[in-house]
Order: sequence, then structure tokens, then C-alpha cells
Amino acid sequence: MKKTLVILAVAMTALFCVMLAGCGGSSGGGEDLSDSQFTGTWNAVSMSIGDESEPFDETCIMTLNGDGTGTLDDGEESSEFTWELTDEGFKTSGDMKMKFVDNGDGTISGKILGTNLNFEKQAESNK
Repeated sequence: MKKTLVILAVAMTALFCVMLAGCGGSSGGGEDLSDSQFTGTWNAVSMSIGDESEPFDETCIMTLNGDGTGTLDDGEESSEFTWELTDEGFKTSGDMKMKFVDNGDGTISGKILGTNLNFEKQAESNK
């Protein structure tokens, strides 16, 4: 199962980045989301299929800006998208449509090919 999760992690990272790359150059959501709990920088920390969970060893950083725009950086390329709030969390817009839900434990997750990719918010630095 562990080998399957590793192979799936690599495939999911590539798929996620290809899907977001198709959204490049979007003009922004226009909605003021600066007070949203989701605004900030999120790191992919784990992936899960059913009850099986594994650490996510690849670089995958998602930034959600208060103006409804966002970026995903996989360490090799950065892609842009727009996002908006939903009843359960938020969703991305454009060529890639993906829903993220609040897991209630300080993480969010988005489902790709039946697998949840879990993100944890980076601590804000003191200014």
C-alpha cells in the first residue's frame, strides 16, 4: 500500500499542477476575502485514501490571497487561479474546478482522483 501511495503522490502532484497551469493569467476573483480563515499560505503535509494516510514528501505550497486570487508552487513552477468561499470551505475557479473542505483540525483537503491531499496553514510571521 505504501508503494501505491508514493506512486499516487507523484502522479497527483503532476496532475494538480497541470490542472492549475491551465488557469494561468486569471484576472482575479474581485471578492474581498482578506478576513477569511483560508487566506494565507498552506503546505501540503499528507495524502490519504480512505483510512490510509501518508506524509506528503513533495513540495507543494498553496497561497490564497485576500483578493480571491491564489498560486500553487510545486518547487519547479508556479500556477495562478481564483478562489471563492463555499458552505464547506472554498473552491477554485477557471479551467481547474476543485473544492477544498475544512477538516476541523487546522487542515484543509482537496480530493484528486479519489485521494485527499491535505494542507496545513503556515504560521504567520511576527511583523
